[in-house]
Amino acid sequence: MKVSIIGGATGSGKTTLILKLAKHLNFRGEKIGVIVQETGEVDYDERTLSELGIKTREVNSVCIPCSLDTDIRSNLLTIQEEFDPDTVFIETEETVLPHKLKADLERMELADVELLPSVVLVDSLEFETEDDQLTEYTRKQTSGAEIVCVGKVWMDADEHSNAVRNLIEKLNPEAKIVEYPENDDESFPAKLLG
Repeated sequence: MKVSIIGGATGSGKTTLILKLAKHLNFRGEKIGVIVQETGEVDYDERTLSELGIKTREVNSVCIPCSLDTDIRSNLLTIQEEFDPDTVFIETEETVLPHKLKADLERMELADVELLPSVVLVDSLEFETEDDQLTEYTRKQTSGAEIVCVGKVWMDADEHSNAVRNLIEKLNPEAKIVEYPENDDESFPAKLLG
């Protein structure tokens, strides 16, 4: 079972991205699971989930550092046992560091689980261009991500989107930076899922 952890700020498009990736994988015949770590309203449409054959589980954690990795582990094992998906997406809220969650799960040595590179989605229009303007979580998420996926570039001015990319490269020179395409692009899912 492959596991992809996707983080980013609220409103950055995580749910839309996961549904796009799930649709792509489902079309290839894969079964998909989604674990949503949420403190508010979940944006997954039940009809869409049903059509794609996606099983979801919610994690409501009051003390994120205390129990999130344990809750995620428990939900991964449950969804693996009940549904046996090929790929599971974990959508984290904006205060969670996907790379840290991935490291915690790696230490647990879960059987038959392959952890994919951690992904952080940023909205080019909303992302700041100066390091000191970023929130602490945005800076930490971006600095630790293995893949930074930049969305809405097509709506942004070239000067601003270039400055966003430059700041991401400065914060995390090791990260693979991928632009979220405006339209369907068959090569896009492979950039995030390998």
